[in-house]
Amino acid sequence: MSYTTVEVEIDHGKVTPIEPEKLPESGRGLLTILAPAPISAARQLEAFDALSKHLNLDEAKAQAWMDTIRDARR
Repeated sequence: MSYTTVEVEIDHGKVTPIEPEKLPESGRGLLTILAPAPISAARQLEAFDALSKHLNLDEAKAQAWMDTIRDARR
């Protein structure tokens, strides 16, 4: 027995595979529903703080990075 996992979209009870070519012509399967987990603002700030520490960013380096991104978009 082999298993295939595919990503699907669900809209008003209709299941549509993202990559239908991965599905067999016929068969049976099980569907697992994954509910999106909301991320709290506090956890987002914790993640940002950890990333800043990991990258060794201080206020001046962060501002220089934002300036570089802004200039690159022009």
